[in-house]
Amino acid sequence: MNQIHAMRVFVRVAETESFRRAAQQLEVSNALVTRAIATLEAHLKTRLINRTTRNVALTEAGTRYLEGCRGLLEELDRLETALGDTQAEPGGTLRLVASGALSLLSLTPLLDSFRRLYPKIKVRLTLTDRRVDLIEDGYDVGIVTGFTAPSHDLVERPIGTHSLVVCAAPAYLAEHGEPQLPEQLALQAFVALPSEQGSITWHFSGPSHRTEEITLQPVYSVNNAQMVRLGVLAGMGIAILPWQMVADDLAAGTLKRIMADHRVDDPDLKVSIVYPNRQFLPARTRSFVEHTLQHFSRVAAGPWDPSDAADVAGIADAAVDASRMPDTNGVSMPEPPAQTPPPMAKEMRTGLHAPRGA
Repeated sequence: MNQIHAMRVFVRVAETESFRRAAQQLEVSNALVTRAIATLEAHLKTRLINRTTRNVALTEAGTRYLEGCRGLLEELDRLETALGDTQAEPGGTLRLVASGALSLLSLTPLLDSFRRLYPKIKVRLTLTDRRVDLIEDGYDVGIVTGFTAPSHDLVERPIGTHSLVVCAAPAYLAEHGEPQLPEQLALQAFVALPSEQGSITWHFSGPSHRTEEITLQPVYSVNNAQMVRLGVLAGMGIAILPWQMVADDLAAGTLKRIMADHRVDDPDLKVSIVYPNRQFLPARTRSFVEHTLQHFSRVAAGPWDPSDAADVAGIADAAVDASRMPDTNGVSMPEPPAQTPPPMAKEMRTGLHAPRGA
């Protein structure tokens, strides 16, 4: 077996702490991963990994070898990338994870334009509303929503915020009445994505520009934004959903917007592109990051009030600031905005989620 390939397998096993997950991410058999580690240990005449039925742990020699492998492989990738950028267009498979709700917003036109520019790059998209670990789960890039704690493992670039509306089915409103003020929502059935704390706190700003904080207890929660939408369409209650997700329903009259003079406003509803914090990224990853920032700088993603064109700014404004690309080691890379947000934690929620639990 090629020693460089075996080293890559070893690094992936060390990072995932699992032979099985390493095999899944590398798209090879478990037997091949086991053989790669055995080949390295035989070549080095030392044990690198202690493996039990429950976990995988590096030996002292394995820890030292991991550090050396990372440096060597990064340098090799840098060299290959530099040569590849001058001789051929990017290729390979880009592993992208995103919110299920985002699939209805702008992922399809984004990916279509990206594939037209880079036909040699294959895109493998995973849509999920669960928490994921970008690195451990083997993704190259994530397009995520919500707040996460700082980490040095990931780089975050903002591309905007969700524009949210409060809505319900006309039949539900006919039976239960239509709330006019945020505090009246507490008297209604509320449908939402789950919150770890159960209750969910939202912030509203109305004509007086005064912020109101409202805590709601869902009567129905489900870990998929589309299922929330379907529940509201079925008349199960009121929900707060992305305008882009329900725009067709509102136009068709199957959903009705409530409290149009109040804006749902919360900093947790930002949308960002996230990728590993590595000095040398694969050309396909850099190309996608750059293309995404440029794409959203041209796209205004749904105003909070569809009739007010002045507010069609959310995603476009953030992306314009983040889309300038300086030259880094001869390679175009995203430039941090003037107020660089903290890097994101490895564990992040890709789906639209409740801002805070009460």
